[in-house]
Amino acid sequence: MDRVLQFLPSAEKGYLPYYLFVFSIVAMGNAVQNYKTLHFTRRIYNGKFVPNNNLPKASASSNPDDSVRKVVPAQPGKTGTDQVTPLAARLFGTYTFAVGLIRFYAAYGLENRFLYQLGIWTHVIAAAHFTSEMLVYKTVRMGWEHMFPFFAAYVGTVWMVLQYNHYVVN
Repeated sequence: MDRVLQFLPSAEKGYLPYYLFVFSIVAMGNAVQNYKTLHFTRRIYNGKFVPNNNLPKASASSNPDDSVRKVVPAQPGKTGTDQVTPLAARLFGTYTFAVGLIRFYAAYGLENRFLYQLGIWTHVIAAAHFTSEMLVYKTVRMGWEHMFPFFAAYVGTVWMVLQYNHYVVN
């Protein structure tokens, strides 16, 4: 067990390095999962969508297939398709792996203000992403399976902002 413990980040100043370490490993595992199956990602992004009939017809100056409003949330009771495609899952997996790497390095170098700030930004971006997907794009409906990503994003953001001067050496 001592051999395993020697590889963990130091917690002399608190538990934040352990938090970042654990969530970096979880993020990288989630990234691998996104390459293997759509199942778990579909549980997060559970909105159903239908074509947006209000878009203008294709013309020389307009192509509705290029619109970010190509689809709209389906009304209750209507069938639609989800937007979790293999490409979307791989992109999300790649982003999540990059976030995991940043958090991993931050866990071992919290005294470095640049690593610390990058660690904060990974949480802020995740919080903004999940919140906008829920409130703006309507692809997320809050449920128990959504608690983990929201918890990680918001707790990580608040914790890191509050502890900045405790860890960072200027």
